[in-house]
Amino acid sequence: MKNNLFILIFFLLVGCAPNQTVSTNAVTKTFCPIVLFSSEHSKYVTSDTKPITSENVSYRAEINNYAFNSECSIIDNVFQADLSLLFIVKPDLTEESSITLPFYVAILNAKDEVVDMQYYQVDGDLKGEPENANYIETELTKTIKLQIPSLNEEELNQSKIVLGFMLDKKKLEILN
Repeated sequence: MKNNLFILIFFLLVGCAPNQTVSTNAVTKTFCPIVLFSSEHSKYVTSDTKPITSENVSYRAEINNYAFNSECSIIDNVFQADLSLLFIVKPDLTEESSITLPFYVAILNAKDEVVDMQYYQVDGDLKGEPENANYIETELTKTIKLQIPSLNEEELNQSKIVLGFMLDKKKLEILN
């Protein structure tokens, strides 16, 4: 009877144990790549009215700064990092406080060819002055989890990250 009880308890303990898997992920801490701002796409404009012109711009934005929030690493040939971005938004003729800024992160190899392109957007609200209804310059931050596949440490040494806004032809004309 004791043997049966022992076997029953043994199976209950083994059956109720959490599933544990052995990870074979090779983690390599590495330096973070160079980050550049696109000269043509570092500023953004939008309008509440269509078509957009230089006279009816709702707000203007620019990518101001960046920082890596944690160590950069390569896990199973996938580069991983937390990249925090700072955007400065200046209101012009906006009626609404909501902000949407679409941007991209491009990964370039040693030959300046695009290896990977990732698309994001940051949403927020313009800050207002308490004494009147005017909106003021606003800072927005966005932290993205970069994951770039098939990138080993040697390729990373020669890679660059390029940040820019997604702009159509009309917005590019207004900015230039």
